[in-house]
Amino acid sequence: MIYNSYPNFNPIQFLQDFLDIISNPSNVSNNNNNDNDDQVSATSTTPSHSAFIDYLKSSSNEPPPPSPTKKSSTTVVATANKSFTPPTDDEDDTIPVKRSKCEAVGDKVDESISGFFHSVGHFCCYRPKTTIAISLLIAILCAAGMVKLNTENRPEKLWVPQDTQAEQEQEQFLSYFPPTSRFNNVIATSSDDNANVLTKDHLVDVMTMHEAIETGVSTYENEQYTFPDLCTPAGGSCTTYDPTNPICNCLVVSILKMWNYDLSILEADDDVLATLNNYGTKEDLEGVLGAPVFDANGQLVSAEAISISYFLKDRSSVENGNTVDPINEAWEENVFLKTVQGPFANLNLAYLSSRSFNDEFGAEITGDLLYVQVSYIVALLFLGATLGSRICGRGSRWAMSMSTLILIALATVAGKYMKRVYIF
Repeated sequence: MIYNSYPNFNPIQFLQDFLDIISNPSNVSNNNNNDNDDQVSATSTTPSHSAFIDYLKSSSNEPPPPSPTKKSSTTVVATANKSFTPPTDDEDDTIPVKRSKCEAVGDKVDESISGFFHSVGHFCCYRPKTTIAISLLIAILCAAGMVKLNTENRPEKLWVPQDTQAEQEQEQFLSYFPPTSRFNNVIATSSDDNANVLTKDHLVDVMTMHEAIETGVSTYENEQYTFPDLCTPAGGSCTTYDPTNPICNCLVVSILKMWNYDLSILEADDDVLATLNNYGTKEDLEGVLGAPVFDANGQLVSAEAISISYFLKDRSSVENGNTVDPINEAWEENVFLKTVQGPFANLNLAYLSSRSFNDEFGAEITGDLLYVQVSYIVALLFLGATLGSRICGRGSRWAMSMSTLILIALATVAGKYMKRVYIF
């Protein structure tokens, strides 16, 4: 561009003059008394310097020539040389954009939401005590449903999806065949690993355990109960029916029936295996013995375990969402479980009671409560260390951390029990 504007321009001379001015700036002086600050005095300069300064003045005053390839450059330069005046507030320097109705509705929704939360935040900031009082009042009112709090332990309510076909079919089945018994079972094995349990000494220990279960007494509301008082009535529990023996009228499944559940008869038997082979078929023996061994003639030789099943008549009822059977549960706890948990020198016992599910379930929940408490303490320490700046004192924000946990607890309780307020 310099070549086009000044045909006589010598670039070598230009560089020399430029270097001279940089090395000797005193050769060029500005005329400070002149009103025109752009005018440069060159009285003390050399001719080459004067020519260079004249070139600088002319190049700063003259606009650049128009570009031969862009027709709109002249207009742009002319516009650029005009003085710029910033738009006033009355002038609209934006280009209007046409907005759709959906966008307008969205803007209104955003404005209403932001305005609402702005109002809430403003109210909370300027009226903190009122805000705390209102929050506590709402939480307490919503948590009023705790007075109707009922625990639920029925498996069909806990684990079966409600209002489904499976639940309806289960209710229909139970209406035709309601439960009639509570199941209690004990499996006896030898204290020696994989040893034969069908010896007379082991059978005597098993019979002794059974007599303790049969004659054990439980008490509920000043009433005493034994197994014959609570058992499911059934016949065939004894090989020889004895009306004077109450166990013969109870539903019990065990090989001990071969001796009518009488320890004296067992002790008088000289060949217990021969007696057991009269129990029934091979399949019958496999139903009450664990890992039985038979010889080539199908005769019982040995077994590793003996199973005894006791059935109690069902006396359960539903109270506040819980299935309760206090009479049978008292017998199971004070007689059955107490007996099978006792020491037996020659036996190892594994047992199952109908109340075992509730006992284990309750024990697990009680054990988890400790972890819940520890988790709240850890959450408090974490919030205090994160939000706070001091260990204690004013401005430590530990109180705010505690308030946060309290708010979470209140929100949980209010949300969980609010619906119970309207259920009668």
